[in-house]
Amino acid sequence: MDVITEGTINQDEPVADVVNAVVAIKSCQTPILRINDNQSDLQGRILFSAGGFIVGARINVTGESGYGAVRKLLMVRDGNYAILDPMRKPTAELNQALWLSTTKLVALLPNLPEASQSILDAHPERITESAARPKTGQLDLAPIMAAVGAPKDHAVIDPSIATHIEEESRQTVGNKQASRKYNEGRWRTIKTLIQLAFTLLIVAAIMLNSESVYGVVSAGLKTVGIDTDLSKYMEPLTQGIVIKAKKDIAAKKKPSK
Repeated sequence: MDVITEGTINQDEPVADVVNAVVAIKSCQTPILRINDNQSDLQGRILFSAGGFIVGARINVTGESGYGAVRKLLMVRDGNYAILDPMRKPTAELNQALWLSTTKLVALLPNLPEASQSILDAHPERITESAARPKTGQLDLAPIMAAVGAPKDHAVIDPSIATHIEEESRQTVGNKQASRKYNEGRWRTIKTLIQLAFTLLIVAAIMLNSESVYGVVSAGLKTVGIDTDLSKYMEPLTQGIVIKAKKDIAAKKKPSK
């Protein structure tokens, strides 16, 4: 969280002046007032909303929240404070949708009542764009929660909540863009050439090392029980060819009668 301003709480700068300083800030729609008591371990934060309302608070040590936490923190007379901009950080733990009017509250300081009815604004004014923090896009749920709890004798409409859906915008890519230049046919041709070159390399390696390759293959086949010696199968065939050739030669040499 960014610190907008900070200072001390004392007789010269009472809590009432600090609250007015928070309300006067226009650059932040949901400022947070952090208060530390110098006389005890009391520490906590108060969440404000645009329009001069306190919507919730929480004490760090005890975890107490709601109006009781607001009352204890704003009754500090000797301490220090810091006004924070929550930016994009969530503020749900500080939001109890109290809608306490700071105008009524400051008038009663430093002695706040034990009950919040006298300073509670049952119908907080609806401020245009109060539900969305500018620039950051963070949502302030306090106006929406208050609308849910408001009396239903009339419809509650928040002008800051969109009632229609904008047309979807799509980004198209032109045919000449780099992302559209992929050519599947060209890639298939390149893939085929790579496979062919790899096959030729394997064939060349086998031809240059044929004896070594034959020895390795023969040894592997013998280990699985396959005989690679073909001489015993080729010998009868070669003998038959030789005998037939001799007979043909002898027949040609016989004189004709």
